[in-house]
Amino acid sequence: MSELFEAYQEHKALFWSVILIGIPAFLFIGSLLFPEVIWDSFLWRYIWGPVVADSRGEAVNGITSGYNIVNTAVYAITLLVALLGILEIFKKYNINMDRTLILSLIPWVILGGTLRSLEDAYFFTQSISPFFISPVIYFTLGVSSIFVLVLDVSLFPLEKQPLYVKVILMIPPVLTSLYLSPTYRLIIFVIVICTLVLMYLYCAYKKHPYPLLTCYGTSVLLFTFFFITNHLITMEGTRSMEIFVIMLLTSVSTITILFISKLMSSRYSSMKAFLVALNPLIIFSHMLDASATYRGISAYGYTEKHVLPALAIDIIGTPLVMYPLKIAVVFLVVFSLDIWFREEMDEMPDVKNLIILVIIILGIAPGIRNMLRISMGV
Repeated sequence: MSELFEAYQEHKALFWSVILIGIPAFLFIGSLLFPEVIWDSFLWRYIWGPVVADSRGEAVNGITSGYNIVNTAVYAITLLVALLGILEIFKKYNINMDRTLILSLIPWVILGGTLRSLEDAYFFTQSISPFFISPVIYFTLGVSSIFVLVLDVSLFPLEKQPLYVKVILMIPPVLTSLYLSPTYRLIIFVIVICTLVLMYLYCAYKKHPYPLLTCYGTSVLLFTFFFITNHLITMEGTRSMEIFVIMLLTSVSTITILFISKLMSSRYSSMKAFLVALNPLIIFSHMLDASATYRGISAYGYTEKHVLPALAIDIIGTPLVMYPLKIAVVFLVVFSLDIWFREEMDEMPDVKNLIILVIIILGIAPGIRNMLRISMGV
């Protein structure tokens, strides 16, 4: 492992040149010169085709929506490379991946689920809807949040910037919301402006290190909540009570795990790890995903698209298997970070917290999306 790390450090420029320029150029030129091999047989069949099919709710040219072994592997590799890139950006701009930053990113995490559920409800036009399909939406939000974060640390403290700079910085979320909501422009304008002003005043008062990140994420998130609420109130066939049912299942399962951990910690000190730092949030996020998946499949006939959970459900015969699967994931993550590799992780706090954030995203984002989709009856 150390040799691999040393090789990366020695050839870092070459590595990122290949990742950011070489591979995209190869795929683009290959798609032009050998479309049947690169585009038809690979990119369209395994990567972009399932996304387009998902956005249209039907097979497109024989390609169906959902995850397969190929795109799952591609997404996993892309995620690992993206994490490495994020760490490089943090190092360059002296950003610490601490608890404050993670909590500031939570609105962006939830935003991925709410935007994805609006796409399920056909809120976006067909031309842009593929960009709101997972995992594309999470890539888009990831790049956007990192850009805003870099802007934050470059301008910090924001309160010392001239007024015109502050005004200009508040324009992007307003324009975005107005573009996506022509029917309710006045209402959305008021919601976004009020949210931006209030959040900025709060961040200035608290001397929050990431005011733009917090303001942007929260304002656009409230914008999506408005349309979700409007859909639940005005459309037929909605199931608003499912939000309470799923949240109840999530809360009960989370509290149960924490309670058992508390009882066992008196005999096994390692169980205390489940009760500290952001680990309860990890538990909650994955119990939310398990609860939403269970309700969707058992009560409304939804299907699981991810390869391994779908296989487990087929073998066991019930979506209840999601709970032990998720508990196993949580157990593995907590024990790996806080017990088995604790000394190594203590030496790399940014890496540890970034892994924690990714684990939270993998639970809460699809959990929010599935819960809202079920509730909106789509």
